[in-house]
Amino acid sequence: MSFYFNTNNSINPIDTLIQAFKQSERDKLIKPVETQRNLIQTKNSTILDLKLKLDSLFSIVKDLSLSGTSSKFQVKTADVSNPEVLSAAVESYATPANHTIFVQQIAKEDTVISSRFSNDGTEILTNEGVGTKTIRVTINGVSTDVSIDISSGDTNQTILRKIASAINSNVLDANASVINDTSSTARLVIKSKNTGSQYAISLSDVSGNLLANIGLDSNVISNRISSTDTAGGYLYSDVNLLDAKIVVDGINITRGSNKISDVVSGVTIELKKTQNLGDTPVSIVVKSDIGKIRENIDSFIKTYNDLIKFINDKIKTTVEGARSIFSGDYMLAKLKTDLRLKVSGAVSSVASGDQRFLSDIGIRVNSDGTLTVFDSVKLDKFISTDVSKVESLFNSSDGIAVRLKELINPFVQVGGILDQRVNSGKEQIRRLDGRIKSLNDLIDQRAENLRRQFAQLQSLYNAFVRQQTMVQQLTQVLVP
Repeated sequence: MSFYFNTNNSINPIDTLIQAFKQSERDKLIKPVETQRNLIQTKNSTILDLKLKLDSLFSIVKDLSLSGTSSKFQVKTADVSNPEVLSAAVESYATPANHTIFVQQIAKEDTVISSRFSNDGTEILTNEGVGTKTIRVTINGVSTDVSIDISSGDTNQTILRKIASAINSNVLDANASVINDTSSTARLVIKSKNTGSQYAISLSDVSGNLLANIGLDSNVISNRISSTDTAGGYLYSDVNLLDAKIVVDGINITRGSNKISDVVSGVTIELKKTQNLGDTPVSIVVKSDIGKIRENIDSFIKTYNDLIKFINDKIKTTVEGARSIFSGDYMLAKLKTDLRLKVSGAVSSVASGDQRFLSDIGIRVNSDGTLTVFDSVKLDKFISTDVSKVESLFNSSDGIAVRLKELINPFVQVGGILDQRVNSGKEQIRRLDGRIKSLNDLIDQRAENLRRQFAQLQSLYNAFVRQQTMVQQLTQVLVP
Protein backbone atom coordinates (compact mmCIF):
# COMPACT_ATOMS: atom_id res chain seq x y z
CA MET A 1 0.00 0.00 0.00
CA SER A 2 1.57 3.32 -1.03
CA PHE A 3 0.88 6.68 0.66
CA TYR A 4 2.26 10.18 0.78
CA PHE A 5 2.38 13.04 3.29
CA ASN A 6 0.90 16.34 2.40
CA THR A 7 1.88 19.48 4.24
CA ASN A 8 -1.52 20.95 3.47
CA ASN A 9 -3.24 20.39 6.81
CA SER A 10 -6.70 20.70 5.26
CA ILE A 11 -6.19 17.39 3.48
CA ASN A 12 -5.42 14.39 5.72
CA PRO A 13 -5.00 11.11 3.81
CA ILE A 14 -4.83 9.00 6.97
CA ASP A 15 -8.64 8.52 7.28
CA THR A 16 -8.86 7.46 3.64
CA LEU A 17 -6.01 5.01 4.08
CA ILE A 18 -7.53 3.55 7.26
CA GLN A 19 -10.96 3.09 5.62
CA ALA A 20 -9.37 1.39 2.64
CA PHE A 21 -7.47 -0.93 5.00
CA LYS A 22 -10.62 -1.82 6.97
CA GLN A 23 -12.61 -2.53 3.80
CA SER A 24 -9.83 -4.73 2.45
CA GLU A 25 -9.67 -6.68 5.70
CA ARG A 26 -13.45 -7.09 5.86
CA ASP A 27 -13.57 -8.39 2.30
CA LYS A 28 -10.84 -10.88 3.14
CA LEU A 29 -11.93 -12.00 6.63
CA ILE A 30 -15.63 -11.22 7.20
CA LYS A 31 -17.31 -11.64 3.81
CA PRO A 32 -16.67 -15.42 3.69
CA VAL A 33 -18.18 -15.79 7.17
CA GLU A 34 -21.19 -13.65 6.17
CA THR A 35 -21.65 -15.77 3.06
CA GLN A 36 -21.66 -18.90 5.21
CA ARG A 37 -24.12 -17.30 7.64
CA ASN A 38 -26.50 -16.22 4.86
CA LEU A 39 -26.42 -19.72 3.38
CA ILE A 40 -27.42 -21.24 6.71
CA GLN A 41 -30.16 -18.61 7.08
CA THR A 42 -31.48 -19.44 3.61
CA LYS A 43 -31.39 -23.15 4.41
CA ASN A 44 -33.31 -22.56 7.64
CA SER A 45 -35.93 -20.60 5.73
CA THR A 46 -36.21 -23.42 3.20
CA ILE A 47 -36.56 -26.00 5.98
CA LEU A 48 -39.42 -23.98 7.45
CA ASP A 49 -41.11 -23.87 4.02
CA LEU A 50 -40.64 -27.63 3.81
CA LYS A 51 -42.25 -28.05 7.20
CA LEU A 52 -45.30 -26.05 6.08
CA LYS A 53 -45.75 -28.32 3.07
CA LEU A 54 -45.25 -31.44 5.17
CA ASP A 55 -47.74 -30.09 7.70
CA SER A 56 -50.31 -29.62 4.94
CA LEU A 57 -49.83 -33.17 3.70
CA PHE A 58 -49.82 -34.53 7.26
CA SER A 59 -53.17 -32.88 7.94
CA ILE A 60 -54.69 -34.48 4.85
CA VAL A 61 -53.30 -38.00 5.37
CA LYS A 62 -54.27 -37.84 9.03
CA ASP A 63 -57.88 -37.27 7.92
CA LEU A 64 -57.66 -39.92 5.20
CA SER A 65 -56.31 -42.44 7.71
CA LEU A 66 -59.44 -42.18 9.88
CA SER A 67 -61.75 -45.16 9.83
CA GLY A 68 -65.24 -46.08 10.99
CA THR A 69 -67.77 -43.26 11.30
CA SER A 70 -64.96 -40.68 10.97
CA SER A 71 -63.75 -42.04 7.63
CA LYS A 72 -63.41 -39.46 4.85
CA PHE A 73 -64.43 -42.20 2.43
CA GLN A 74 -67.80 -42.65 4.10
CA VAL A 75 -68.98 -39.10 3.43
CA LYS A 76 -72.68 -39.07 2.68
CA THR A 77 -75.03 -36.64 1.00
CA ALA A 78 -78.79 -36.49 0.52
CA ASP A 79 -80.85 -35.69 -2.56
CA VAL A 80 -84.09 -33.97 -1.50
CA SER A 81 -86.92 -33.94 -4.04
CA ASN A 82 -88.54 -30.74 -2.72
CA PRO A 83 -86.04 -28.46 -0.92
CA GLU A 84 -88.75 -25.83 -0.41
CA VAL A 85 -90.45 -28.16 2.08
CA LEU A 86 -87.40 -29.50 3.92
CA SER A 87 -83.64 -29.89 3.80
CA ALA A 88 -81.41 -32.73 5.01
CA ALA A 89 -77.87 -32.80 6.40
CA VAL A 90 -76.16 -36.19 6.50
CA GLU A 91 -73.42 -37.59 8.75
CA SER A 92 -70.87 -40.10 7.51
CA TYR A 93 -72.43 -42.92 9.56
CA ALA A 94 -75.84 -42.59 7.87
CA THR A 95 -76.97 -45.68 6.01
CA PRO A 96 -77.54 -45.22 2.26
CA ALA A 97 -81.30 -45.55 1.78
CA ASN A 98 -84.43 -43.93 0.34
CA HIS A 99 -86.95 -42.27 2.67
CA THR A 100 -90.27 -40.47 2.17
CA ILE A 101 -91.42 -37.64 4.42
CA PHE A 102 -94.77 -35.84 4.47
CA VAL A 103 -94.87 -32.61 6.52
CA GLN A 104 -98.25 -32.29 8.16
CA GLN A 105 -97.33 -29.45 10.50
CA ILE A 106 -94.25 -27.40 11.36
CA ALA A 107 -93.29 -26.50 14.93
CA LYS A 108 -94.12 -23.04 16.20
CA GLU A 109 -93.26 -20.77 19.14
CA ASP A 110 -96.11 -20.31 21.59
CA THR A 111 -97.39 -16.72 21.46
CA VAL A 112 -99.65 -14.80 23.87
CA ILE A 113 -101.17 -11.45 22.85
CA SER A 114 -102.81 -8.86 25.10
CA SER A 115 -105.96 -6.94 24.28
CA ARG A 116 -105.70 -3.81 22.14
CA PHE A 117 -105.22 -0.55 24.00
CA SER A 118 -105.01 3.05 22.89
CA ASN A 119 -101.47 4.31 23.29
CA ASP A 120 -102.33 7.42 25.26
CA GLY A 121 -105.21 5.95 27.25
CA THR A 122 -105.01 5.20 30.99
CA GLU A 123 -107.59 2.45 31.49
CA ILE A 124 -104.94 -0.07 32.62
CA LEU A 125 -103.76 2.36 35.31
CA THR A 126 -107.32 3.19 36.30
CA ASN A 127 -108.28 -0.48 36.71
CA GLU A 128 -105.02 -1.67 38.29
CA GLY A 129 -103.82 1.32 40.29
CA VAL A 130 -100.26 2.29 41.14
CA GLY A 131 -97.73 0.13 42.93
CA THR A 132 -95.59 -2.95 42.32
CA LYS A 133 -97.44 -5.74 40.53
CA THR A 134 -96.11 -9.29 40.17
CA ILE A 135 -96.90 -11.78 37.42
CA ARG A 136 -95.65 -15.36 37.04
CA VAL A 137 -94.35 -16.73 33.73
CA THR A 138 -94.03 -20.52 33.46
CA ILE A 139 -92.23 -22.19 30.53
CA ASN A 140 -90.89 -25.75 30.34
CA GLY A 141 -91.65 -26.31 34.02
CA VAL A 142 -89.70 -23.23 35.12
CA SER A 143 -91.70 -20.46 36.84
CA THR A 144 -90.32 -16.92 37.08
CA ASP A 145 -91.92 -14.13 39.04
CA VAL A 146 -91.68 -10.74 37.35
CA SER A 147 -92.33 -7.42 39.10
CA ILE A 148 -93.61 -4.29 37.34
CA ASP A 149 -93.76 -0.85 38.96
CA ILE A 150 -96.78 1.18 37.87
CA SER A 151 -96.64 4.91 38.53
CA SER A 152 -99.21 7.66 38.49
CA GLY A 153 -99.64 9.06 35.01
CA ASP A 154 -98.49 5.90 33.19
CA THR A 155 -100.29 5.51 29.88
CA ASN A 156 -101.37 2.16 28.48
CA GLN A 157 -98.37 2.10 26.15
CA THR A 158 -95.99 2.90 29.01
CA ILE A 159 -97.35 0.05 31.16
CA LEU A 160 -97.19 -2.45 28.28
CA ARG A 161 -93.60 -1.45 27.66
CA LYS A 162 -92.76 -1.88 31.35
CA ILE A 163 -94.22 -5.40 31.28
CA ALA A 164 -92.20 -6.27 28.16
CA SER A 165 -88.98 -4.90 29.63
CA ALA A 166 -89.44 -6.80 32.90
CA ILE A 167 -90.09 -10.09 31.09
CA ASN A 168 -87.07 -9.63 28.82
CA SER A 169 -84.85 -8.93 31.83
CA ASN A 170 -85.97 -11.89 33.92
CA VAL A 171 -87.39 -14.72 31.81
CA LEU A 172 -84.83 -16.84 29.92
CA ASP A 173 -87.13 -18.66 27.52
CA ALA A 174 -89.38 -15.82 26.34
CA ASN A 175 -89.25 -12.53 24.49
CA ALA A 176 -91.77 -9.75 24.93
CA SER A 177 -92.45 -6.70 22.77
CA VAL A 178 -95.04 -4.01 22.23
CA ILE A 179 -96.54 -3.99 18.74
CA ASN A 180 -98.36 -0.95 17.40
CA ASP A 181 -101.11 -2.66 15.40
CA THR A 182 -102.46 0.76 14.36
CA SER A 183 -101.03 4.25 14.53
CA SER A 184 -102.82 4.89 17.83
CA THR A 185 -103.09 1.45 19.48
CA ALA A 186 -100.72 -1.15 20.86
CA ARG A 187 -100.65 -4.75 22.10
CA LEU A 188 -98.22 -6.73 24.25
CA VAL A 189 -96.83 -9.87 22.58
CA ILE A 190 -95.10 -12.58 24.65
CA LYS A 191 -93.37 -15.23 22.58
CA SER A 192 -91.48 -18.37 23.55
CA LYS A 193 -87.89 -18.51 22.33
CA ASN A 194 -88.24 -22.19 21.41
CA THR A 195 -90.76 -24.12 19.37
CA GLY A 196 -92.90 -26.97 20.58
CA SER A 197 -95.52 -27.73 23.23
CA GLN A 198 -92.73 -28.30 25.75
CA TYR A 199 -92.18 -24.54 25.72
CA ALA A 200 -95.85 -23.52 25.96
CA ILE A 201 -96.38 -20.31 27.94
CA SER A 202 -98.50 -20.12 31.10
CA LEU A 203 -99.20 -16.80 32.87
CA SER A 204 -100.76 -15.89 36.21
CA ASP A 205 -101.16 -12.87 38.48
CA VAL A 206 -99.29 -13.16 41.81
CA SER A 207 -100.01 -9.74 43.28
CA GLY A 208 -102.54 -7.44 41.68
CA ASN A 209 -104.58 -8.19 38.55
CA LEU A 210 -102.31 -6.74 35.89
CA LEU A 211 -102.66 -9.70 33.49
CA ALA A 212 -106.42 -9.70 33.85
CA ASN A 213 -106.46 -5.96 33.15
CA ILE A 214 -104.62 -6.43 29.85
CA GLY A 215 -107.00 -9.16 28.66
CA LEU A 216 -105.10 -12.22 29.92
CA ASP A 217 -107.14 -13.42 32.89
CA SER A 218 -107.08 -16.95 34.32
CA ASN A 219 -109.93 -18.11 32.08
CA VAL A 220 -108.08 -17.01 28.91
CA ILE A 221 -104.84 -18.65 30.07
CA SER A 222 -106.22 -21.93 31.45
CA ASN A 223 -108.48 -22.54 28.44
CA ARG A 224 -106.00 -21.18 25.86
CA ILE A 225 -108.64 -18.93 24.35
CA SER A 226 -107.67 -17.57 20.95
CA SER A 227 -106.84 -13.92 20.56
CA THR A 228 -108.81 -11.77 18.15
CA ASP A 229 -108.11 -8.44 16.46
CA THR A 230 -108.93 -6.70 19.75
CA ALA A 231 -109.20 -9.31 22.52
CA GLY A 232 -106.28 -10.95 24.30
CA GLY A 233 -105.44 -14.65 24.11
CA TYR A 234 -103.22 -17.25 22.46
CA LEU A 235 -102.20 -17.17 18.82
CA TYR A 236 -102.52 -20.97 18.79
CA SER A 237 -105.43 -22.17 20.91
CA ASP A 238 -104.40 -25.84 20.82
CA VAL A 239 -101.04 -26.61 22.41
CA ASN A 240 -100.61 -29.50 19.98
CA LEU A 241 -100.36 -26.97 17.15
CA LEU A 242 -96.94 -26.00 18.52
CA ASP A 243 -95.30 -29.33 17.61
CA ALA A 244 -94.00 -30.49 14.27
CA LYS A 245 -95.83 -33.48 12.80
CA ILE A 246 -94.40 -35.54 9.97
CA VAL A 247 -94.90 -38.95 8.46
CA VAL A 248 -91.61 -40.76 7.82
CA ASP A 249 -91.84 -43.91 5.72
CA GLY A 250 -95.48 -44.28 6.85
CA ILE A 251 -94.76 -43.69 10.54
CA ASN A 252 -96.29 -40.70 12.36
CA ILE A 253 -93.67 -38.61 14.15
CA THR A 254 -94.16 -35.66 16.54
CA ARG A 255 -91.31 -33.43 17.61
CA GLY A 256 -91.03 -30.04 19.30
CA SER A 257 -88.54 -28.62 16.81
CA ASN A 258 -88.35 -28.15 13.06
CA LYS A 259 -84.78 -29.47 13.21
CA ILE A 260 -85.09 -33.21 13.72
CA SER A 261 -82.02 -35.40 14.11
CA ASP A 262 -83.30 -38.40 16.06
CA VAL A 263 -85.64 -40.03 13.55
CA VAL A 264 -83.38 -41.26 10.72
CA SER A 265 -79.96 -42.22 12.04
CA GLY A 266 -77.27 -39.85 10.79
CA VAL A 267 -79.74 -37.55 9.04
CA THR A 268 -80.83 -34.14 10.34
CA ILE A 269 -84.08 -32.98 8.78
CA GLU A 270 -85.00 -29.31 8.84
CA LEU A 271 -88.66 -28.55 8.12
CA LYS A 272 -89.47 -25.39 6.19
CA LYS A 273 -93.10 -25.59 5.08
CA THR A 274 -96.29 -27.55 5.74
CA GLN A 275 -97.62 -29.67 2.89
CA ASN A 276 -101.24 -29.82 1.82
CA LEU A 277 -103.36 -32.94 1.74
CA GLY A 278 -102.73 -34.69 -1.56
CA ASP A 279 -99.19 -33.29 -2.01
CA THR A 280 -96.48 -35.75 -2.95
CA PRO A 281 -94.30 -36.75 0.01
CA VAL A 282 -90.73 -35.49 -0.14
CA SER A 283 -88.18 -38.15 -1.00
CA ILE A 284 -84.72 -38.20 0.60
CA VAL A 285 -82.04 -40.35 -1.00
CA VAL A 286 -79.06 -40.89 1.29
CA LYS A 287 -75.97 -41.94 -0.64
CA SER A 288 -72.19 -41.71 -0.73
CA ASP A 289 -70.97 -38.23 -1.62
CA ILE A 290 -68.92 -39.27 -4.64
CA GLY A 291 -67.95 -35.70 -5.47
CA LYS A 292 -66.65 -35.04 -1.95
CA ILE A 293 -64.70 -38.30 -1.82
CA ARG A 294 -63.08 -37.54 -5.18
CA GLU A 295 -62.33 -34.01 -3.95
CA ASN A 296 -60.55 -35.48 -0.90
CA ILE A 297 -58.41 -37.74 -3.12
CA ASP A 298 -57.61 -34.90 -5.55
CA SER A 299 -56.64 -32.67 -2.63
CA PHE A 300 -54.28 -35.38 -1.38
CA ILE A 301 -52.67 -35.73 -4.81
CA LYS A 302 -52.23 -31.98 -5.24
CA THR A 303 -50.71 -31.49 -1.79
CA TYR A 304 -48.43 -34.49 -2.22
CA ASN A 305 -47.28 -33.22 -5.62
CA ASP A 306 -46.61 -29.74 -4.25
CA LEU A 307 -44.31 -31.29 -1.66
CA ILE A 308 -42.47 -33.51 -4.15
CA LYS A 309 -41.98 -30.64 -6.61
CA PHE A 310 -40.63 -28.48 -3.81
CA ILE A 311 -38.11 -31.15 -2.78
CA ASN A 312 -37.12 -31.79 -6.41
CA ASP A 313 -36.41 -28.09 -6.90
CA LYS A 314 -34.26 -27.86 -3.77
CA ILE A 315 -32.09 -30.95 -4.39
CA LYS A 316 -31.66 -30.78 -8.17
CA THR A 317 -28.38 -30.37 -10.03
CA THR A 318 -28.74 -29.01 -13.57
CA VAL A 319 -27.07 -30.59 -16.62
CA GLU A 320 -24.66 -27.67 -16.54
CA GLY A 321 -23.67 -28.66 -13.01
CA ALA A 322 -25.47 -25.85 -11.19
CA ARG A 323 -26.39 -27.08 -7.72
CA SER A 324 -29.50 -26.13 -5.76
CA ILE A 325 -29.34 -25.14 -2.12
CA PHE A 326 -29.85 -28.72 -0.89
CA SER A 327 -28.10 -30.63 -3.66
CA GLY A 328 -26.54 -33.68 -2.06
CA ASP A 329 -28.50 -33.25 1.18
CA TYR A 330 -29.06 -36.72 2.61
CA MET A 331 -32.16 -35.89 4.66
CA LEU A 332 -34.16 -34.42 1.78
CA ALA A 333 -33.03 -37.04 -0.71
CA LYS A 334 -34.02 -39.84 1.67
CA LEU A 335 -37.33 -38.15 2.48
CA LYS A 336 -38.22 -38.04 -1.20
CA THR A 337 -37.27 -41.71 -1.61
CA ASP A 338 -39.30 -42.72 1.44
CA LEU A 339 -42.34 -40.75 0.24
CA ARG A 340 -42.19 -42.51 -3.10
CA LEU A 341 -41.90 -45.93 -1.48
CA LYS A 342 -44.91 -45.25 0.74
CA VAL A 343 -47.22 -44.37 -2.17
CA SER A 344 -45.90 -46.91 -4.69
CA GLY A 345 -45.63 -50.01 -2.55
CA ALA A 346 -48.31 -52.68 -2.29
CA VAL A 347 -50.78 -52.34 0.60
CA SER A 348 -50.66 -55.61 2.51
CA SER A 349 -53.63 -54.95 4.80
CA VAL A 350 -56.42 -54.99 2.17
CA ALA A 351 -58.75 -57.92 1.84
CA SER A 352 -57.60 -60.82 -0.29
CA GLY A 353 -58.26 -60.11 -3.94
CA ASP A 354 -58.78 -56.36 -3.43
CA GLN A 355 -56.72 -53.67 -5.11
CA ARG A 356 -53.26 -53.29 -3.51
CA PHE A 357 -51.70 -50.47 -5.55
CA LEU A 358 -52.79 -46.93 -6.36
CA SER A 359 -52.39 -47.85 -10.01
CA ASP A 360 -55.17 -50.41 -9.54
CA ILE A 361 -57.65 -47.56 -9.01
CA GLY A 362 -56.29 -45.26 -11.73
CA ILE A 363 -53.47 -43.34 -9.97
CA ARG A 364 -49.83 -43.73 -11.03
CA VAL A 365 -46.49 -42.60 -9.67
CA ASN A 366 -44.54 -40.58 -12.26
CA SER A 367 -40.80 -40.70 -12.85
CA ASP A 368 -40.29 -37.45 -10.89
CA GLY A 369 -42.16 -38.88 -7.89
CA THR A 370 -45.43 -37.00 -8.40
CA LEU A 371 -48.85 -38.64 -8.68
CA THR A 372 -51.28 -38.49 -11.62
CA VAL A 373 -54.81 -39.75 -12.11
CA PHE A 374 -54.27 -41.55 -15.40
CA ASP A 375 -57.70 -43.22 -15.48
CA SER A 376 -60.34 -40.92 -14.03
CA VAL A 377 -63.18 -43.16 -15.20
CA LYS A 378 -61.76 -46.12 -13.28
CA LEU A 379 -61.27 -44.07 -10.12
CA ASP A 380 -64.79 -42.63 -10.21
CA LYS A 381 -66.24 -46.08 -10.82
CA PHE A 382 -64.51 -47.49 -7.75
CA ILE A 383 -65.72 -44.54 -5.65
CA SER A 384 -69.31 -44.91 -6.83
CA THR A 385 -69.62 -48.70 -6.82
CA ASP A 386 -67.12 -50.04 -4.29
CA VAL A 387 -65.68 -47.19 -2.23
CA SER A 388 -64.63 -49.59 0.54
CA LYS A 389 -61.82 -50.88 -1.68
CA VAL A 390 -60.54 -47.35 -2.24
CA GLU A 391 -60.88 -46.72 1.48
CA SER A 392 -58.81 -49.79 2.39
CA LEU A 393 -55.98 -48.63 0.15
CA PHE A 394 -55.72 -45.50 2.28
CA ASN A 395 -56.88 -46.19 5.85
CA SER A 396 -56.32 -49.90 6.54
CA SER A 397 -53.48 -50.72 8.94
CA ASP A 398 -50.88 -50.65 6.13
CA GLY A 399 -52.78 -48.11 4.05
CA ILE A 400 -51.05 -45.34 2.15
CA ALA A 401 -52.43 -42.56 4.35
CA VAL A 402 -51.43 -44.48 7.48
CA ARG A 403 -47.90 -45.02 6.14
CA LEU A 404 -47.46 -41.38 5.17
CA LYS A 405 -48.78 -40.17 8.52
CA GLU A 406 -46.24 -42.33 10.34
CA LEU A 407 -43.44 -41.16 8.03
CA ILE A 408 -44.21 -37.45 8.24
CA ASN A 409 -45.04 -37.14 11.94
CA PRO A 410 -41.40 -37.24 13.21
CA PHE A 411 -40.56 -34.41 10.82
CA VAL A 412 -43.39 -32.02 11.75
CA GLN A 413 -43.96 -32.69 15.46
CA VAL A 414 -42.80 -30.06 17.93
CA GLY A 415 -39.11 -30.66 18.60
CA GLY A 416 -39.00 -33.11 15.71
CA ILE A 417 -36.44 -33.62 12.94
CA LEU A 418 -37.06 -30.31 11.19
CA ASP A 419 -37.23 -28.27 14.39
CA GLN A 420 -33.93 -29.79 15.48
CA ARG A 421 -32.33 -28.94 12.17
CA VAL A 422 -33.58 -25.35 12.28
CA ASN A 423 -32.37 -24.98 15.87
CA SER A 424 -28.97 -26.34 14.85
CA GLY A 425 -28.83 -23.74 12.07
CA LYS A 426 -29.77 -21.01 14.52
CA GLU A 427 -26.95 -22.09 16.81
CA GLN A 428 -24.49 -21.99 13.89
CA ILE A 429 -25.72 -18.50 13.00
CA ARG A 430 -25.27 -17.41 16.61
CA ARG A 431 -21.66 -18.63 16.61
CA LEU A 432 -20.96 -17.01 13.23
CA ASP A 433 -22.43 -13.72 14.45
CA GLY A 434 -20.00 -13.90 17.34
CA ARG A 435 -17.14 -14.64 14.92
CA ILE A 436 -18.12 -11.65 12.77
CA LYS A 437 -18.15 -9.40 15.81
CA SER A 438 -14.73 -10.64 16.92
CA LEU A 439 -13.29 -10.08 13.45
CA ASN A 440 -14.76 -6.57 13.30
CA ASP A 441 -13.19 -5.82 16.69
CA LEU A 442 -9.85 -7.19 15.46
CA ILE A 443 -9.95 -5.10 12.29
CA ASP A 444 -10.85 -1.99 14.28
CA GLN A 445 -7.91 -2.68 16.63
CA ARG A 446 -5.48 -3.12 13.72
CA ALA A 447 -6.83 0.03 12.09
CA GLU A 448 -6.27 1.98 15.30
CA ASN A 449 -2.68 0.72 15.50
CA LEU A 450 -2.08 1.82 11.92
CA ARG A 451 -3.65 5.19 12.71
CA ARG A 452 -1.16 5.69 15.55
CA GLN A 453 1.75 4.66 13.33
CA PHE A 454 0.65 7.04 10.61
CA ALA A 455 0.29 9.81 13.17
CA GLN A 456 3.86 9.18 14.38
CA LEU A 457 5.20 9.25 10.83
CA GLN A 458 3.26 12.42 10.15
CA SER A 459 4.77 14.02 13.28
CA LEU A 460 8.33 13.04 12.24
CA TYR A 461 7.74 14.33 8.76
CA ASN A 462 6.46 17.66 10.08
CA ALA A 463 9.55 17.95 12.33
CA PHE A 464 11.80 17.24 9.37
CA VAL A 465 10.07 19.93 7.34
CA ARG A 466 10.53 22.46 10.15
CA GLN A 467 14.24 21.65 10.46
CA GLN A 468 14.70 21.91 6.70
CA THR A 469 13.10 25.33 6.74
CA MET A 470 15.35 26.52 9.56
CA VAL A 471 18.47 25.32 7.70
CA GLN A 472 17.38 27.14 4.59
CA GLN A 473 16.81 30.32 6.58
CA LEU A 474 20.24 30.11 8.29
CA THR A 475 21.95 29.48 4.99
CA GLN A 476 20.41 32.62 3.54
CA VAL A 477 21.71 34.64 6.51
CA LEU A 478 25.20 33.22 6.63
CA VAL A 479 25.87 33.10 2.94
CA PRO A 480 25.82 36.62 1.39
